[in-house]
Amino acid sequence: MSIDIAVRQLGLCGNPYKHEIRPAIATVLDLCVRRRIAVALSRELADLCGRGDLGREDAELVATSDVMVALGGDGTMLATARLIGDSGTPLLGINLGSLGYLTDIPVSGLATAIARVLDGDFVLAGRSRVHCTIWRRGETIAEVAGLNDVVVNMGAPPRALDLELRLGGTSLGRFLGDGVIFATATGSTAYSLSAGGAICQPEVPGLLVTPICPHSLGVRPLILGDDVDIEMVLHAVGDGATLTADGQVATPLARHDRLACHLTPPRVRLVKFPDSDFFEVLRHKLNWGVAPRLRDSSGRCGPGCTGDSEDS
Repeated sequence: MSIDIAVRQLGLCGNPYKHEIRPAIATVLDLCVRRRIAVALSRELADLCGRGDLGREDAELVATSDVMVALGGDGTMLATARLIGDSGTPLLGINLGSLGYLTDIPVSGLATAIARVLDGDFVLAGRSRVHCTIWRRGETIAEVAGLNDVVVNMGAPPRALDLELRLGGTSLGRFLGDGVIFATATGSTAYSLSAGGAICQPEVPGLLVTPICPHSLGVRPLILGDDVDIEMVLHAVGDGATLTADGQVATPLARHDRLACHLTPPRVRLVKFPDSDFFEVLRHKLNWGVAPRLRDSSGRCGPGCTGDSEDS
């Protein structure tokens, strides 16, 4: 399957502290020069490489690029998605980090991935974000959105939050805990998973609500529809209580703050390749469904770990 997008310019963002960043940029530049494709860099990367002529301010970089490429880890991918916003510019993530779940293309596959993008050999996966509005004494004090999640956390010093969840005017319960994660299906394999939430295929149109260390066995994770607004009331908080979006944008919280979260339309468009497989990535990255005896010496999925061995 091919995408009918004429790629005339690639835009590059990245983590300048990754040691592979310079050769990765050089690889992209070399490919694009040979294919007569323009390349623009974030100011930070342009300064790093001594290519000030290719540097662009963020808004111009997104507006003039047909595809944005994030070079780094998942944090870089999330920051670039926030930079892109609702523009609809497709985003490709290249993993220069360790786990790299969102950035599922390893740096060893960079040249092949860029060539496939330039050939139009990719698909676009629309992803929703979770949007959160915070009210304090009847006034809106902040609005944030995350591709993975927005998280209410107790912060430091550690003090359990006294919070209540409400849906359509009905209370879902009041409890003490360390916080709550409001995640998209995209973010189901991130913080929400570590806190005991479900794994969802990215196409699932649902909002995941995962309590963090609730002080009650009766408080369990929820998966809600994509058309609901869930409200949270903070009855009591500590001094460090915070709302974070994708772990990068923080807003301090106070007692009696009210929060409302909902899913946005799937306007973030991720570049994926037709031969990629969600569950294969789960097995490779997270050892999902892999018996310990089938893992290699590094702990990763080894030969025969796909579940089709004769003695499985």
